[in-house]
Amino acid sequence: MTSIAYYIMITSALMFVFFITLYVMLKYEHSKWLNKVFSLYDMALLSKEESDKKIAFRLKLTQAGMTRKDFNEIILAGIIAGLAISSLILILDQSLIMNIAFGSIGLGIATLTPFIYLDEQRKARIKRIDNDLAVFIDLLIIILEGGGGLNNAIDEVTTEGATVLGKDLLEESRRFKNEFITYSSEVAYANLARRTGSEAVGTIVGFMKLSEETGIGVKTIFENQAQEIKANDMLNVEKRAATMNISITLTMFIFIIPAVIAMIVFPMMADALMPGF
Repeated sequence: MTSIAYYIMITSALMFVFFITLYVMLKYEHSKWLNKVFSLYDMALLSKEESDKKIAFRLKLTQAGMTRKDFNEIILAGIIAGLAISSLILILDQSLIMNIAFGSIGLGIATLTPFIYLDEQRKARIKRIDNDLAVFIDLLIIILEGGGGLNNAIDEVTTEGATVLGKDLLEESRRFKNEFITYSSEVAYANLARRTGSEAVGTIVGFMKLSEETGIGVKTIFENQAQEIKANDMLNVEKRAATMNISITLTMFIFIIPAVIAMIVFPMMADALMPGF
């Protein structure tokens, strides 16, 4: 038992050293890359190649609204939590199975927590953007009906919409506005769809591309998309309302009915086991 405890402790310590070393190496590569950028060494920039996994991971960070520093902090927090769980092996006098369980849980927390947190943050940000999208489109339609152009409408909503819109969508709107002016519309649309990771935003981007190709008014596209988003939201509300009775019934079967049965059966059992009391 003692040897297993030492083995798990050594494994956790090696993991800690590994992640710290990885963090230092990444910081070194980052600073080295910045030096190349600011030294304007073009060939060094062109020779910088990234694998598909790194590109996909960086995209997930962007969609989650996180930086690499934030992710490294989550890694460190996961390692500390994993070591804390694994240290229970040395503190508590438990069986071999419990020691293995503590070690496995600690290892799982140290290795899986950062990626689970990243995925949850990504989903939460996409949901926040989708929730604000209908209001954002309605504001754009109002300005477009007043005779303003798309750039003016986006600029006005981004500047004045902080009281009714979340910061995630406003930030993406600000980036899109700058890219729409700086780059071609094709690049701006593609970057917006990739950064948000939202299917609804991707649909709007597709319709906006179609508008440029066919000449259909952007206002008409926005109106149709806003109605579709609101219809989907209403459908989700109706689905939740339809399943509410099932949830209430399940709750009753799990919690309420057993309590009622216990209140009836226990006195009867007490009379049968202890007559005369």
